[in-house]
Amino acid sequence: MFMRFLIALALASPLFAQPLCTYLVDPLSFNIGAAATTGTVRVAQGTGGPFCGDFSATVATQTLWLRITSGRGGTPGGPGVTFTADANPLPTPRSGLMVIALNNVTVTQAGRTDCVFGMTPTSQEIPVGGGAAGFNVQANCPWQATRNAAWLTFAGAANSISESSVAYAVAANTCVGGRSGIVTLQTNVANPPTLTVTQSGSSNNLSLSTYSATAGATSSDGRIDLRTGDVCGWSAFADVNWIRITIPAGGTGTGNGVISYHLLENTSAQRTGSIHVGALTYTITQQSPGPPPVVLASVTNAANYNAEAVSPGEIVALFGASMGPAEIVTLQVSNGTVTDSLAGTQVLFDGVAAPMVYTLKGQVGAVTPYAVGGKTSTQVQVQYQGVVSNTLTVPVRAANPAIFSLDASGLGPGAILNQDTSINSTGNPAARLSVISLYCTGGGITTPASADGEVIGAPLRYLAQTPVVWIGGVNAAVKYAGAVPGAVAGLTQINVEVPAGVTPARALPVIVRIGDFTSTGAVTVAVK
Repeated sequence: MFMRFLIALALASPLFAQPLCTYLVDPLSFNIGAAATTGTVRVAQGTGGPFCGDFSATVATQTLWLRITSGRGGTPGGPGVTFTADANPLPTPRSGLMVIALNNVTVTQAGRTDCVFGMTPTSQEIPVGGGAAGFNVQANCPWQATRNAAWLTFAGAANSISESSVAYAVAANTCVGGRSGIVTLQTNVANPPTLTVTQSGSSNNLSLSTYSATAGATSSDGRIDLRTGDVCGWSAFADVNWIRITIPAGGTGTGNGVISYHLLENTSAQRTGSIHVGALTYTITQQSPGPPPVVLASVTNAANYNAEAVSPGEIVALFGASMGPAEIVTLQVSNGTVTDSLAGTQVLFDGVAAPMVYTLKGQVGAVTPYAVGGKTSTQVQVQYQGVVSNTLTVPVRAANPAIFSLDASGLGPGAILNQDTSINSTGNPAARLSVISLYCTGGGITTPASADGEVIGAPLRYLAQTPVVWIGGVNAAVKYAGAVPGAVAGLTQINVEVPAGVTPARALPVIVRIGDFTSTGAVTVAVK
């Protein structure tokens, strides 16, 4: 009977699980200070199981600051595992992991509490033209300098683990108003040191194309060109309610722009009001009602509305009041020549009637006679229905180049044809090495000479001075520069090859230089 019990027990024994060996690891976690520290982990044999034998101890590969110094391999009950933690150089805590006898042991080390940071100076003022400067950092812990303004750039390394000097540069301020930026030490401590960089602006960074105008008593419109830095904001307002600013909306803008205004009809005595732009003042005198005088306010280049000067054969736009009919009338041709009188309007340069392009009561277009060439100035008047305007004295240049824009504003996409004669635009860019045609005015005299008002035919009329053209700052080879066949003398066509080295973009500035005179660069071309 006893034998049968032994046999049955032997057969049943595989059904029972064998006990496992276990290690007792103590402690399983350490919380230590920022200083270098040594610790010991004890390993013992668990109860209720077979003897486990040797164990191993390792450190996670990413924990470079934690090292096992003894007991990397051993038996339970021995001296255990000794480790060393390096001093924490940072003010932030960190954690490391050891695997000892199949158990995870975590070491959490506090950050430094003795980090000290300082900056000298804490404020600096930079002149409007910009320049180089620097600051010193006093530190005994790692730091990184950052800045909150794109016009402030570091000239070299801006980080370290101790004391250092940092150089920085400030770009020129092209605005009227001053500006400020902040350099901050990123240190992971409360209230990090900062350096305030201030830069003054200059009133010279803002200008208007003209500062006064005279208008008739009837309602009329006018415009002013404004020039300032690309990123500079500005605002304009009228100090009387009969002057209404129509462009820009709200009277605010950024960079170069145009201020358009509308004058209400004057039904009483002569009056004066102003448009204020920053510290600048544009004064408008509106005449009293009565027999409307013909008023000439300005003579501008018809392409960019620059009022600085005129040149022989330049197409000009004249602004004023009562200069023509209420509805626009455009040029007329008689015997192959554009007429010098249109709907009762004439434009006189030193008493010589100019070819007329269009006429309207507030704006007239004409072509400057070639006879002004060689003069230093010319006397300009507008005559309408026998009434002669005031006289404006306008300087004369040999050339006054300007490219027409598609929207007639003098800014943005130019009146430019691609090689296939399609209109260049952001959706229809020109290819590099293709030839494009720029339509301009202010090119000066031609060879052979052009006659006033002539509709150009054979032979071709070339500009007496060969222009230089840049596209996106790269010189473009000029293939033709002269009059436009079939158009009135004074309209200029310049064919150029788009440079191979230009960087493709939707709006590359195009600049034309003829002799000593250069266009504004406000007109653009799209290149793919």
